[in-house]
Amino acid sequence: MVNEMVFEQIFAVINAAFDTVFAPLLIFSPIVSLLAISTFLTVIILIINRIFLNTKVMKEIKDKMEEIREQLTAAQKSGNADDIKRFLDEMMKTNSEYMKHSFKALIISIIIISLFLPWIRHRYEGIPVANLPFAVPFLGTSLDWLWWYIIVSLMIGWVIKKLLAIDYM
Repeated sequence: MVNEMVFEQIFAVINAAFDTVFAPLLIFSPIVSLLAISTFLTVIILIINRIFLNTKVMKEIKDKMEEIREQLTAAQKSGNADDIKRFLDEMMKTNSEYMKHSFKALIISIIIISLFLPWIRHRYEGIPVANLPFAVPFLGTSLDWLWWYIIVSLMIGWVIKKLLAIDYM
């Protein structure tokens, strides 16, 4: 009960801070304000990835994984059980190394998103953000805040990565 009250107080402080910072955006329609907020969050996540991911190392690891995958496929075709085991072990080590290099950026991104998403939900829950001209299975005729956030984030992230020639892999 006490932990729940503390959590609610922290949530109230975060909501008040975000309401203050993003007040100029909240006067616009939900479609526009969420577009701006989603763009902001996407840019922040891309900056975090740019800072914390060593693209050269990540590319080397990815290339090594592709090489191991090719060797593993060849070993599977030849039916050599010892080589298959060796390549699978090597693939696991390389994959672990890949995860280790991307973990810090992932954790920071999750923290930022976990601060913003409850506020966005609090601000826009129950409000249809975008009306669709036709019914979509599982969505209906309108998009809520979460679907709009996902669509905008994916599209903005893709456009920014293409424009700036960013490749994390």
